[in-house]
Amino acid sequence: MDDFHAFIEAMRGKHLLHLGHKDADCDALGSAYALSCILPGDIGFANGLKTTSRDLAKWLGLNPLIDPDPESYEYTIIYDTKVASLLGVPLPTRYALFDHHEPGEHRFANFHNELAGGANWAWVQPADSTCSLLVELFQAHAVTIDTKMAIALAAGILTDTAWLRHADAEALRRLAFVLESAGLYVEDVLAVVDSPKRRAMRRPAVLDAVRGMHESVSGNWSILSAQTDSLDHGFVVLDLLDQLGSDVSVVSFPRGNRAMVMVECSGAVVEGAGIDLAGILGELASDIKADETWGTPVLGRIIAPIPERGLMKLCVDAVSERLSNEKGDMP
Repeated sequence: MDDFHAFIEAMRGKHLLHLGHKDADCDALGSAYALSCILPGDIGFANGLKTTSRDLAKWLGLNPLIDPDPESYEYTIIYDTKVASLLGVPLPTRYALFDHHEPGEHRFANFHNELAGGANWAWVQPADSTCSLLVELFQAHAVTIDTKMAIALAAGILTDTAWLRHADAEALRRLAFVLESAGLYVEDVLAVVDSPKRRAMRRPAVLDAVRGMHESVSGNWSILSAQTDSLDHGFVVLDLLDQLGSDVSVVSFPRGNRAMVMVECSGAVVEGAGIDLAGILGELASDIKADETWGTPVLGRIIAPIPERGLMKLCVDAVSERLSNEKGDMP
């Protein structure tokens, strides 16, 4: 914490790039924007922004650079990124790092940041979001949080906790501090990143996914799977399947000329059946020579040059097989 002031002073006046992971979400954008208010510089991401973060950028009056070149800058500050491949651009030679993917008591308990060792400055701690780390630093150093900074930070916390479904007491405390600092309500943030207009625009895709939803049962456990048309809609459908009571939710969608599948299981499955999605998807990725995979016990994704329905079935079968082999009962 004490080094943060020294870091700010060391960075002042430098030609800076604030860089988050590719296909930036609100946590990457919100944290980059908040610190850029203290250390001015360009904000950029590879591959652009997710839908909610595009709405946030528009409200903030930002036009982030797409596919920036870190070598064109004197220094780069990286946010919400645990491995170099997630940047989508070359790893800069000199960089600082703010990230929450580190082993600890949260959803990313198995993740370990691989960029911290090469950073000149690094704040990597287990937390609900990278925005939360900045809130802690801002609070400790009495940094003034204005309305735009508050919206950006709150959006990162809200979306990275799945609209507070995965929020712990610390996440709620940080969110409350941010909102109180600017005199805001949660509804003020939702009006930016989850407006009625945005919900109406995604409704047809979500309804199509639900109409084609499939349920399979393995022992006491229910697996709900569905297809949709994009990453943004994938997150919404995944959340909806969970609300419908699935023990394991599986969603597939196109990703360029590849297919991507996201999988999420309830804590009850992890506790009752000893399921580890990271291990299951890792074995599957090796068998089918997938392009990319990552996961924790409760979350995972896989990208492979296989038709969407086929990749989704492979994931459902792999989880189902593991559930049937594990001895465990529904708590």
